[in-house]
Amino acid sequence: MQKIMGILEKPLGKFSAFIQNNNFTSAIVRGITISIPVTIVGGLATLITAAPDPAILGEGNFFYGVLALWQSLAQGSLGTFAALVNNVTMNMLSVYCLLAITYNLADSYKLDKMTSCMTSAVLFFMIGCTFDGGISMGFLGGRGLFFAMFVSCLSVFITHVLFEKNIKITLPDSVPPNVSAPFEQLIPLVINVIVFYLLNVLCLKATGVIIPDFILNVFKPLLSASDTLPAMLIYVFLLNALWVIGVNGGNIVNSVMSSVLLMNLAENAEAYAAGQSMTHIFCYSPNNAIMNTGGSGAALALVIAALIVAKSDHLKAITRLGGAGTIFNISEPIVYGYPIVLNSYLFIPFIFVPMINTTIFYFLMSTNIIGKMFINVPWVLPSPIQLALATLDWKAAVVWILLIVLDVLLYLPFVKLYDKQLLKEQGTLETKN
Repeated sequence: MQKIMGILEKPLGKFSAFIQNNNFTSAIVRGITISIPVTIVGGLATLITAAPDPAILGEGNFFYGVLALWQSLAQGSLGTFAALVNNVTMNMLSVYCLLAITYNLADSYKLDKMTSCMTSAVLFFMIGCTFDGGISMGFLGGRGLFFAMFVSCLSVFITHVLFEKNIKITLPDSVPPNVSAPFEQLIPLVINVIVFYLLNVLCLKATGVIIPDFILNVFKPLLSASDTLPAMLIYVFLLNALWVIGVNGGNIVNSVMSSVLLMNLAENAEAYAAGQSMTHIFCYSPNNAIMNTGGSGAALALVIAALIVAKSDHLKAITRLGGAGTIFNISEPIVYGYPIVLNSYLFIPFIFVPMINTTIFYFLMSTNIIGKMFINVPWVLPSPIQLALATLDWKAAVVWILLIVLDVLLYLPFVKLYDKQLLKEQGTLETKN
């Protein structure tokens, strides 16, 4: 393990530093993170409107009455309100990501954040929307997420370059900043509008589609690949393997994949609302309830296994202190306390148990035995609740219960071996004392 750590430490450290220090990547990650509450509120609204038909149950039982009440509320004024909330959240997700990314990127370049956001909004609506008899919503939702990133990054970069070249209206120092800032952005706004309009014309002539469609076509292979089992397994492998060598896997892997997974979730939500079949298996946030239940490495199963077999003082103490957090998918006390880093006893199940979970859920969802995810729910909810709400399929929660039993059985021999080693060290220490 030490040799592996020595080989990987330098390139991974450089890549991690690049992700964290690069203005564009860090702004995108922060922007998407900031937008998470929007998806959760939209998910809750979808949950209200997505009432199952009570006819799937026989009359005369409690659950039939619950579904009947749910359906009645969904078809009434509450359902109308929830549909409105869904329209202004999930169906406008790209707009919120656009503004959040622009705000963070402008802040990193020391530009006026509000005027930068207005500039990117003008450009986004100018190209991404049509106004024939109303505003086209096509790219305001999840489909426009990559386009929103493009507009945010390019518009702020152009403004930054123009400011560096002092191509702006400069007012006297006596003018208050809140007055001078909008005037400073006037020339960059005009130039941005011209540049984006010309780029769109060139794109249309060269490819036959406008920029948002072109970007979507470019990323289609990535979107398609993200729903394959190999892609999912690579994702979960890297996510947990990086933790084993002391690197925060979530920070690195999600910086690349979060936008793709968020788009998958948004498209599933749109398909469900339109009464169409959902196509994406691999979606933002709830997927962790499948692969990493209890946190990284399926930590809840690790904790349960430790509760069953642990006899060493160290393992029992860390389990008592950090175990409760895994119920709510908080695993850092376990990861750092056991520790998992460079742990030759636990790294195998820590990496491969989530991959087994992913494989089982993939086949169940791809064959429609359990429903696909289309609702984003808070990640701190216990995993079976997450899955039941995200899919609106109680079978997903049942499968999770069966899998946690399997995960514990897989962890048990490794935890027992590690505990045995800790007992030896504990005995040696007591002898010395």
